[in-house]
Amino acid sequence: MITWIKANTDGAATKHPNRAAAGGIFRNSGSMRIGCFTQSLGEQNTLYAELVAAMIAIEFAHNNRYSHFWLETDSQLVTLAFNSSSMGPWIIRNRWLNCMYRIRQMRFFVSHIFRDGNTCADSLANIGLSLTSSDLFSSDSLPDSIRGEYNRNRLGMPNFRFSTF
Repeated sequence: MITWIKANTDGAATKHPNRAAAGGIFRNSGSMRIGCFTQSLGEQNTLYAELVAAMIAIEFAHNNRYSHFWLETDSQLVTLAFNSSSMGPWIIRNRWLNCMYRIRQMRFFVSHIFRDGNTCADSLANIGLSLTSSDLFSSDSLPDSIRGEYNRNRLGMPNFRFSTF
C-alpha cells in the first residue's frame, strides 16, 4: 500500500527586531501528525524563511525515505520556485539545488493553500520567532499553543479569520 506523507510549511519574519523563522507539520494519509518542527533563522526575510521551511520538509522526507511526499505551503512564491531553480536567494542556492535533486527521487507534489488552512504551520513558524535556540523537532509531542488548531484541522473543521472595518 502506498502511503503519502504531507507536510504543511510556513515562514515568518518580523521587522523590529529583524528575525525570521520556519515551521511545519508532517501528517500521514490518515491526517495523523507524525512530526513537527520550528526553527529560528536569525536575521532574514520572509521569502528566505518560506523557502527554508520547504527545504527542511524535503530533507526530512528524504532522510526518512518517504517515497510519496506532498508539500503544502501558503506561499505562492515557494510553489513557483519549484518551476525555477534560480528563484531563491543565492545564500541557499546549493541547499535548494540539493532539494530539487531529492524530490526527483520520489513522487512529489507541491500545492498552495490559503493562510486560513495553514494555521498549524503558521503557529509553529511564529513559535520559532521567539526561540533562543536554533530549532525544535518533535515526533511525539505538539506545542500546547497549537493543540486546538491541530485538532480542529484534523477533524476538518473550518478556521475563519475575521477582520473589523
